[in-house]
Amino acid sequence: MTRDIETGQIVVGLEPGRIRETFTVAATLAHRLGTGLVCVTVDPSLVSGGLRADGSEMIDPVDPDAADTRPRTLDEKDAVDIRAIAAQHDVAVEIVSAVGDPARALARVAEEHGALMIVVGARAGTHRVAEFFTGSVAARLTHQQHRPVLVVPVEPVGFDNPLPWTAS
Repeated sequence: MTRDIETGQIVVGLEPGRIRETFTVAATLAHRLGTGLVCVTVDPSLVSGGLRADGSEMIDPVDPDAADTRPRTLDEKDAVDIRAIAAQHDVAVEIVSAVGDPARALARVAEEHGALMIVVGARAGTHRVAEFFTGSVAARLTHQQHRPVLVVPVEPVGFDNPLPWTAS
């Protein structure tokens, strides 16, 4: 049986298809701290246009030629994995989706839930060279909001291997 979600949850930023390592660390930590998890996926191809009178969010695509305004969410396999890992660690879990800039969206969800911290996975691979120069979500979170940020190494390269942005 999972515990009720208490105040001071842990917000976990998850990438669809790449949840296992980051979520397992977050679930272990939540169990040890006796709190719940709020799993957040962010669709950066959409932005919030504010709230309607009924409280629902107006969502617009960044690309004006795109017609789809439904945020990308975790697929069913990821959701099943999340619930299974949460059950193994006896922690309550809530899954939410957000839109816009990932760092801002994670900070906003953390504020709304009174989070103790934010957990994100480190991005791996040389395809993230641009992120090194523009700033990773983890780096932006650590410099732009007041909560602690735990960065989980997803695919560490080791000390004897070149860093992803220096590999050719």
